[in-house]
Amino acid sequence: MASDSTDGSNTKSFFERACDVNSLFMNYATQAGSAMKSTGNAAKDAWQESSTITKTAIAGTGAALAVPFTVIPALGAIGFTSAGVAAGSIAASMQTASTTAGSLFALAQSAGATGAVAASTSAAVGVGSGLTVGGITAAMYRTKSGESNETMNK
Repeated sequence: MASDSTDGSNTKSFFERACDVNSLFMNYATQAGSAMKSTGNAAKDAWQESSTITKTAIAGTGAALAVPFTVIPALGAIGFTSAGVAAGSIAASMQTASTTAGSLFALAQSAGATGAVAASTSAAVGVGSGLTVGGITAAMYRTKSGESNETMNK
């Protein structure tokens, strides 16, 4: 019967340790949450205090880096697939009987069929989207803050 009391104390010890671990975990989770909130607030403050040029550069660079990775999925979504142009798709509505080599349609079909985009095309898409997003960001913040050209260039 001595083993019964040992098992009971082991069980109690196990549950006490489990509660301690749970308490420790909750403490760490609370600290992590506080750190994330603090970091988020610091980023928000930095964004609000930054100039329109800085906001433009950040948004444009982000778009320039991210958009080329969306080209192939976007082509597939509009109908440029590895099996050819999907029937009834947007791509099918753009297709003509005399598609010339090197045209935008031919490049899109080639990229959709192979699942790859030439580096130059990817770079052009990235730069174009970066400039577009940067320009839109600049226009939004310039209009919102009422900045003049003199203020923007400082």
